[in-house]
Amino acid sequence: MKPEMIEMVKKIWGWTDDQIENLSPKQQRLIERGDEFRRWRLVAEVLEARNCIAGLKKGDRYVFHGSGFLLPEESTCPKICLWAIAAFVPFSFMLYDRIGQGSDPSEFCIDRVRCLDVGVEQGGYGEALFRLYAVECGR
Repeated sequence: MKPEMIEMVKKIWGWTDDQIENLSPKQQRLIERGDEFRRWRLVAEVLEARNCIAGLKKGDRYVFHGSGFLLPEESTCPKICLWAIAAFVPFSFMLYDRIGQGSDPSEFCIDRVRCLDVGVEQGGYGEALFRLYAVECGR
């Protein structure tokens, strides 16, 4: 890695020289693609919601940075629901991997997921269906 990249890594993660020296080639490649992660957003858009205690409704969106963290300022959902967000983790990994591989992350073949609440009829409380997709910032 370039010296300026090493300094950035130390600043962001607080890694030591030993940790940096022992990074795998995959880890180094992901770090070197840092700008690509900043360019992408993972969006989870509500398609349906019923009896949702978080107040989710059709069209609401959770928006995540390409590196996987929630961006509340870009999201429109009234509350952060752990039961919804937990279902998005595999999609975050898919986006992260595609960016890291240099592949087009803009489309998922499987793009629907339900929150982890099973709904009142099954002993839960509410339910929501989401469509997940990736967008480039500014689009």
